[in-house]
Amino acid sequence: MADTVAHNDESVVFLETTGERHTLVVGGLTALERRVRECARRGAKRVVIAAAPLAIARPLPIPLDFVAPGTAAPEGAAVERADVIAGVELVDDAARKKAEWALIRGMNKSYEGPVDALINWRFSMRITRWLARRSLAVTPNHVTITAILLGLAASALATRGTYLAIALAGILLEVNSILDSVDGELARLRYQFSKLGQALDNMSDDIVDNVFIAAVGYALGGVWLYLGLAAAGGRVFVSLSVYFAVWKKLGNADVMAYRWWFETDVATVDEQFDPKAITTWLRSFGRRDTYVFVWMLACISAFPYWVVCHGLVIAGVNVSLWIAQTTVFRAKAWIRR
Repeated sequence: MADTVAHNDESVVFLETTGERHTLVVGGLTALERRVRECARRGAKRVVIAAAPLAIARPLPIPLDFVAPGTAAPEGAAVERADVIAGVELVDDAARKKAEWALIRGMNKSYEGPVDALINWRFSMRITRWLARRSLAVTPNHVTITAILLGLAASALATRGTYLAIALAGILLEVNSILDSVDGELARLRYQFSKLGQALDNMSDDIVDNVFIAAVGYALGGVWLYLGLAAAGGRVFVSLSVYFAVWKKLGNADVMAYRWWFETDVATVDEQFDPKAITTWLRSFGRRDTYVFVWMLACISAFPYWVVCHGLVIAGVNVSLWIAQTTVFRAKAWIRR
């Protein structure tokens, strides 16, 4: 299968198929729709397929033209297969399932944290596969909202203060973290992206984490309540500052586009989070998947004090970085394009 398409306005891809293989559903989309969207992402401007017309539920990003079976490819067009997904030819249902899993395994973020990479994907990707087979009406935003509700339920449970309540709260928060991966995986798998989804996904983490820190502080009582509120407040202040800066420059909530003063001026987030760099591994300890997992262990181990202490450390680091960003380096908003 050809892997490249000329990047110009006249770029055309001709998709070949055998029988009705291009109508098979892989990861919630027909093979044909998936291939058209893949071609569009690579820069193609039009796709032609020699097959009977097939109804596509959602609008496609580029025109799709059906021509009579047996029609030759247009002159100069790149010829590819419509029935090859993730390098797997869809010869039967077993091949379809293999292609589906190969696709889903590639839906993780390239800059994911260590817990996501080692543990959480084993749950999140199986949930993603199950959801992908359901109706398109079940969207990534629905998953995000469900995750928020679970996170808030965990916080409410933690306020009860008993060992069992706090332990269960920690487990619920970890489930929230797993679903936090599912919404992104599902969005990438089914090409269901939106500014609302991006904003919900990013802001939900801050909302849930800070409410949870405050809830654990409330459960511990005394000075821990004020420490929990201080930790949550510091984190909220920096988060809002970052969101405002990104929204002002880009008109979206892509917080990964925000560049701190100690980061190099690179073109992409993937380059900034180079897995070979020691700084990437050091920063991974501040990644949400990592600290939520540790919070769960702390709650199960009857040591919820760690949640508040760790929240204070993160808040202190974030506020210090923000002060340096806006005073010493005088960079209120460095944004990656």
